[in-house]
Amino acid sequence: MSQLMTKLGQVDYQYRPAAPQQPTLLWLPAFGWDATDYNFKHLMAQLPSQVGLLAIDTIGVGRSIHNQMVRTTSNILANLEDVVHHEHVTKLLLIGHSLGASYAFLYAQQHLDSVCGLVLIEPPDIAMASQLLASVRPFIENYPKLAQQRQKLTLHQVLATVNPLNSMAEREKNARIDLAAYANPSILTEAQWLPQLVSELEVAENQVMAIPIRVLVTDKRFTAYQQSSWSQLGQLVHAPGQHYLHWTNEDFVRQQLLSTLAWY
Repeated sequence: MSQLMTKLGQVDYQYRPAAPQQPTLLWLPAFGWDATDYNFKHLMAQLPSQVGLLAIDTIGVGRSIHNQMVRTTSNILANLEDVVHHEHVTKLLLIGHSLGASYAFLYAQQHLDSVCGLVLIEPPDIAMASQLLASVRPFIENYPKLAQQRQKLTLHQVLATVNPLNSMAEREKNARIDLAAYANPSILTEAQWLPQLVSELEVAENQVMAIPIRVLVTDKRFTAYQQSSWSQLGQLVHAPGQHYLHWTNEDFVRQQLLSTLAWY
């Protein structure tokens, strides 16, 4: 792992440089306190060695739990930008899951000169905004209880929530990271900021991007996505699986990534 002291605090991340002319895949996980590399680790290991990999734990989650920040959209994007600039990455393919797809989309809007494409897994949509806000409301309301439960959680309990495709040793390491980050106040701030994020997405979605966008969704939500703005903004591809498609249908996600990489 690498570390960088940014203007917001220290960030931990994993980086593998790309071969010449190849893109670097920047991975952005869903809402929560998981370590980014462990969230996608099994999938990353099966991609061609010439592509670059960049998995950043923005401040307040994962291994960057040693710091806290006000997790507004602008601060999270600034964390990503600082690491990208530090490593001199100039050709990015962004892979975002769920809420991470929103950050990927907004990052791309700000950096069209360096982003060559997006692969978004079950991204939020303005038409689904009410569902997104409703899904985090219980977290906000129950946060005091979650903070109290933090000291009572066991490694075994957390193991059930991490990427099941990793080895047991990797799952245990990830679970220990999750235990340390569980109910971090920074995450509460991020949840409270979601209405503003939805507004920013609404503005961004009115600006159709010229870069390729591939949207991976589950069969059960395909109809909803067909009726959303993603049907105009990107190529919709669906398959069986649950919301964590990269865990529940990894072969499908890997094939879609390989197909996307063939564009470059």
